Amino acid sequence: MDLNYLYHRRGVSLTLAHQATCTPSRDAHLGLARAYAARIAAARLAVAA
Repeated sequence: MDLNYLYHRRGVSLTLAHQATCTPSRDAHLGLARAYAARIAAARLAVAA
């Protein structure tokens, strides 16, 4: 997967979390941001190996 895409989606998720007007929406977007961050970390490890 393209790292640029993952970084972009993580940024979008963080922006949407910041703009969320209710806790469930904020939590959902933060969860997506964390998932993208984990995929970024895994992809970077795979490239380094």
